[in-house]
Amino acid sequence: MIGTIRGKNLVPFKPIRTILMECVFSRRPHACRPILGWHAASVLERVAKLAEFLQRQAQRRRRGSRSFKVLAVVVTDRLKTIFAGLYCTLVLAAVIPFGLVDATPFAAVAICMFVLSVSALLLFGEPRRGRWVFVWTLLLFIITSAWVVIQTIHMPWPSLVNSIWKDASTLAGASRDTISVAPADTLASLLEIALPVMTFLTGLIIADTDRRARRILMALAIGAGIISLFGLGQFLLFPKMLLTDSKRYYLDSLTAVFVNRNTAATFLGLGFLLLATFASEKGRAYFGFSSAPSGSFNEGLGFWLFTLLCLSCLTALMLTQSRAGLVVTGLGSVFYIPYLASQWKGKRSRLFSQATGSVTRRWLPAVGAIALVLVFIAIFGGRAILRADQRGTDDGRFCIWSDTMHAISQNWFQGTGFGTFRTVYSAYRTPDCGIGGIVDRAHSAFLEGFLTLGIIFPVVAILISFVLIRAFWIGYRARHRLRHYSILGCSGVLLTASHSAVDFSIQIPGFAIFFMAFLSAVISICCGREERVSKNSSDASSALRIGQPTEIFEI
Repeated sequence: MIGTIRGKNLVPFKPIRTILMECVFSRRPHACRPILGWHAASVLERVAKLAEFLQRQAQRRRRGSRSFKVLAVVVTDRLKTIFAGLYCTLVLAAVIPFGLVDATPFAAVAICMFVLSVSALLLFGEPRRGRWVFVWTLLLFIITSAWVVIQTIHMPWPSLVNSIWKDASTLAGASRDTISVAPADTLASLLEIALPVMTFLTGLIIADTDRRARRILMALAIGAGIISLFGLGQFLLFPKMLLTDSKRYYLDSLTAVFVNRNTAATFLGLGFLLLATFASEKGRAYFGFSSAPSGSFNEGLGFWLFTLLCLSCLTALMLTQSRAGLVVTGLGSVFYIPYLASQWKGKRSRLFSQATGSVTRRWLPAVGAIALVLVFIAIFGGRAILRADQRGTDDGRFCIWSDTMHAISQNWFQGTGFGTFRTVYSAYRTPDCGIGGIVDRAHSAFLEGFLTLGIIFPVVAILISFVLIRAFWIGYRARHRLRHYSILGCSGVLLTASHSAVDFSIQIPGFAIFFMAFLSAVISICCGREERVSKNSSDASSALRIGQPTEIFEI
């Protein structure tokens, strides 16, 4: 039986609590007046208005919080763009003054890079991409730095003390009892490790998107192309000048902004690979060799600009007459250029495949790219080839390597102290290598690192290799549209490591900074995820070509 209260029907078994809640939150409190009375109903009406007011305030706060988050994201993105511009400017500025071999520009760039690194870390925190690479790099840097410091302190174990201090104690009655034969030089040389590492870590923090990472790589590529053009102009017009100074070494070779032609060859080879990447991307988009429609005028202009700078880098590379530089660049090109050529497929390639077999269609672009590089080397690399034919294996570095390996055999465990090769080598120099001049480099970064750091050097080098291989493999498997960047990273590392095995290019601070900036942007792309394609048709077309498009004039 249904009851009533003041004429209001009640549902049977309906609790009074439910009735009160309906009165409060029904937005019609006056409907409860016949049930609760006029005074109680007016109180409930005020409570309902207060609840509605609080609800509106909560909605406004949520909207304000969302607006604040959107504003914070926009401001952070703009700050990272500004930091990326400063980062690229600083990296290219480190290359120009003779590769940063003088103390004054080295100190200036080091201060600026450390300030930029600390500011980026405080503002943006750890990188969103490749966090495990960031952690591993920082860990290996801390371990290496700790060992370098240990080499400069007093050792209580005589077996670890360098034998030179025992002779000093016998002759002069004083001894430092350290692993390093020159502790002050070892501590000062620690900056040569810290600066490239800070460059790499800062690049990982800033290059947190595909677009920003590609912009950094594009800025480095254009910078390398401009430096090659400057080197060609100076070599043709003022062959005895190096920047603003008189050229004292390698008068018959192009060295661009570097003192040594081998360092210039490594830099130009890496710049060639970068420029070939963007020339391929722009060319595929402009000529319709992709799954998207043909590109715009800007993409066509970008293709011809990058092609011109690419040929400029390759021509300057030939004029360096660096035998090792020519060989390692050819090795990296044979490894990378065919893959770029195989990506030229789309509407036109499908029409071409109807007239030829699938095997021919697959291998023809790769064979054509290799043939083009070989023809260009044959035409413009004659001087380097002639020099290699005349000199053969008659090179003083082979003698230096023999003496260095003899020194390693006696100091393989603890090393002689980082940055002390110039001091140590004179004690192991044989008359066969001559007695004139001072040898300050082993002409092999790996042999010199093993001699000065000891057994820790090959361990750290192997761990770095594993980290790089894993990062590039992740990029190759996960990044479909940007897979060629993982192969670009492999080619760049192969080129630099191969040349550093027979020379000291990676030990020049300016090139080391440039290489670390290149490596950080490539690893950021490899450790990222495929970004969603925009609903806008033009954005979708560009994304189908190369992922996130970047205009050359937006840098």
